[in-house]
Amino acid sequence: MDTDRLNDSGGEVTPYGQTAVIAFVNEKGGVAKTTSCVNLAAALSQRNKRILCLDLDPQANATTAFGISAEQAIEREAHCVLTMARYPLERAIVPTQIENVELVPASARLADCNKTLVMEVGREGRLRTKLREFYRSVLTEKYDMVLIDCPPSLDLLSINALTAATHMIVPVSTKFYALKGMALLGDMVSTLHEQIGATVRLLGILVTMFDKKTALDVTIYRLLKEKIESDFGNYVFSTVISKSIIVSEAEAGGLPVMLREPESAAAEAHRKFAGEVLDRLSHDVGALIPTPSLAGVQGT
Repeated sequence: MDTDRLNDSGGEVTPYGQTAVIAFVNEKGGVAKTTSCVNLAAALSQRNKRILCLDLDPQANATTAFGISAEQAIEREAHCVLTMARYPLERAIVPTQIENVELVPASARLADCNKTLVMEVGREGRLRTKLREFYRSVLTEKYDMVLIDCPPSLDLLSINALTAATHMIVPVSTKFYALKGMALLGDMVSTLHEQIGATVRLLGILVTMFDKKTALDVTIYRLLKEKIESDFGNYVFSTVISKSIIVSEAEAGGLPVMLREPESAAAEAHRKFAGEVLDRLSHDVGALIPTPSLAGVQGT
């Protein structure tokens, strides 16, 4: 057992004190992982939480969404944290336009990490090591929560995120085969638990890209929720993130919708989502290992 997860009374704590490290992950793309991650950070900041976001996607969408340019990111980015053993996490952190939110940015060269790390010892745990060093140092200011935006693939970047994370949130869209990626994700998480001592737990499944005016979306959402609850338990967030052109426009402008259109329905949905996340964390909700029945789902 990982002794970093035990306190003096034998109770469970995270390897980072009271800080939750949450990975947004799904093997499928186009499910609003980045949108959910960025707007959760903004919503939590409005609750006076200090947040660090890590952009682990070579597409660098989270970096762009926070208004960070490629020039700002290139020398202070996740690539350096993962590939350079003596490069400390704090050196890669940059401020954002949002009070209480800071970022480890990404650029396209993050894609090289899979080739660079493949022959290295301990490659799956590089990010976990850097986060532990950061939280053990008396010289660094700490965050209330760390959010990781993962790429739409289960490669070494996602493996590093899942190995480092205490929890994961899986965004899924209301499409047929929405849970197809859960099969690979479930297998990977089980393997990480067994082989390298990962302790990530499922915090919840977030339904995104929902169009309540479309009968097909409504039907798929109902079937999706029933399937997850029957096979896995009550892990679907009650908040549903609907399709919204306002969100896309905000991201293009380098601001989360929480700041650009704070009175919009999209902003309100993300505020509710933030409340659910905090409530689940306060009650220590989370499944340790995905059940075989969910891991084997091939579609809705």
